[in-house]
Amino acid sequence: MSKILTETTFPSVIHNEEVCDEIVKWGNANGYPLKKAKLYNKMGGYVGFSPDNYFIKATRLPPVPGGWKVVVEKYEAETRIIVLNVKPGTTEANHFILKMMDEYVKEGLKMELANDAYESYGLYLRDLSVTGHPVLINNFEDFVENMR
Repeated sequence: MSKILTETTFPSVIHNEEVCDEIVKWGNANGYPLKKAKLYNKMGGYVGFSPDNYFIKATRLPPVPGGWKVVVEKYEAETRIIVLNVKPGTTEANHFILKMMDEYVKEGLKMELANDAYESYGLYLRDLSVTGHPVLINNFEDFVENMR
């Protein structure tokens, strides 16, 4: 269940390519800090997520009056364990996944990688605890699955 914290509008002079930067700037200036925003078709607009359990979403208003409707919503964070493959006998995970972990942290996920690896059915694995908005977690989980 989400709760609207505040609403505002952006002028119509802001184009699609610029709205992500405007979301971040506005959020940081108004007490809703973000690091990154981007288009999320599943959510119907441009969205920036915070690890503090809120997101800022900008959706296009009709041609008259034009501009962007901007909403800050609180959400219930979800936590999942994602299992990462590691090189046998080490705790070394795929370096592409590690790079993407940094990107998803910028997008608003909290991540904690277990120190120890373990063996299961002949695979060496390491648990990654991921907390954040379900849409972000699903996207990251899909990325990890495609890297297998």
